[in-house]
Amino acid sequence: MATGKKPPKPKKCKCCPERFIPRTSTQTVCSTKCAIQLAKQLSDRKKKHQEKLDRAAWNKRKDDVKPLKHWEDATQRVVNDYIRERDRDLPCISCGTWTTVQWEAGHFRSRGAASHLRYDEDNIHKQCHRCNAELSSNAIPYRAGLVVKIGSQRVEALENNNTPHRYTRDELKSIRMHFRAKLRALKLEAA
Repeated sequence: MATGKKPPKPKKCKCCPERFIPRTSTQTVCSTKCAIQLAKQLSDRKKKHQEKLDRAAWNKRKDDVKPLKHWEDATQRVVNDYIRERDRDLPCISCGTWTTVQWEAGHFRSRGAASHLRYDEDNIHKQCHRCNAELSSNAIPYRAGLVVKIGSQRVEALENNNTPHRYTRDELKSIRMHFRAKLRALKLEAA
């Protein structure tokens, strides 16, 4: 006469390819040797996970110690890369040359005079090294080229924008991510 209990189904051991009949419903390994091996694996995973968390916390602490200038410069590099890629097929906005030692992202209103516009796309355009560095942005021809490129209303809006703004780390991070995405999209279009 049957008692109504089903015999346990064979399971595959978590450590070795053996199949075994478990003595309890929670048994996952076939032997004590496999249980010790499984415990070591779980312990190693836990250690690696903790190391990863510790590294992340350390990097965050390191990032918190860095001055705001570090983040401004990192953001400016990404924005400048985007501007050079955006204006890749255009000449220097100031002098119109197609050849230079190095292409740069020149600001119409300098970062020193208008730091709140340092990441504004209307304020930054491709310039040759001579106009940007040697002629200090070559402002008069820059303005003329800017009027042709974006229109006089937007140029006047740039010139009249004197609202001060101090960027935070979070703002700089979001600006950096925004321009990285735009740069990636431009590079995909070009390919």
